[in-house]
Amino acid sequence: MGLGLPLGTDVRDRAPPRRETLGLLRPVKKTRLYEDVVAQIQKLVRTKKLSPGDKLPSERELAVALGIGRPSVREALRTLDSMGLIEVRSGQGAFLRNLSLDPYLASIRDSLAFLLDVREETLLELWEVRQGLEEQMARLAARRRSALDLERLRGLTGEMERGLGAPEEVVRSGMAFHRALCEAAGNAVLLTVWEAIAGLIEKSQRRIIGVPGQPREAFAKHEALLAAVEAGDAEGARRAMREHMEAEEAHLRGALASARPEGPGRGGRNGKAKREGALKKAAKAV
Repeated sequence: MGLGLPLGTDVRDRAPPRRETLGLLRPVKKTRLYEDVVAQIQKLVRTKKLSPGDKLPSERELAVALGIGRPSVREALRTLDSMGLIEVRSGQGAFLRNLSLDPYLASIRDSLAFLLDVREETLLELWEVRQGLEEQMARLAARRRSALDLERLRGLTGEMERGLGAPEEVVRSGMAFHRALCEAAGNAVLLTVWEAIAGLIEKSQRRIIGVPGQPREAFAKHEALLAAVEAGDAEGARRAMREHMEAEEAHLRGALASARPEGPGRGGRNGKAKREGALKKAAKAV
């Protein structure tokens, strides 16, 4: 009664808890008890004592083994779940996930997005990170690109050229070009990191599309980059990417500097009208 077992089931018939796991845990001594629990579970994962798919002991079993209350165990499980380390299944318990960078990168992306809202300098710092990331990306793509990669990059360059009269289309095709280039680099971690900041990169791109002549300049830089990748010139591709990033950084710094005097009006109707006017001017300039 009250144990969630079918009628007629003897308590002694239950499968024994994972004694090998419980034996590896030690009583908690820290003030913030749940943090100690999290650290111990992480250690079990690092030392391969727990593997993806393994079920953790129940809340009650963990509480007894650790010498703490069940509320602290629940807080630890919530923390591990939010970190992407475990999955809590209703009515079944907590299981170790197949580990991935995604939850951690999502956390980084959210933190950066918040910083960008309160501190514009973060955008320039992000640009510095992007430059190093994309120079390596271009270098690897020149070495590893396939015929299919080149076909896709040519197609996106063509879309960018056709969209020169519509700055928004230049941003879209430009972002797609950089993603395709990252895929051509053949490094899954590099692609995951790039995708984690892609939304923030696009946000920075939208700050500079109103600069007269910038879309056509961006198209020319992409053409030079594509030529180096097609030729298999790793150093040339890295250099072309660096020139592209430096040119766009200069535009970004200018856009940020010109926006500052607007003060509180930046987010209001005046700021919106100025941005719309800049977009129209950019379209005419190309």
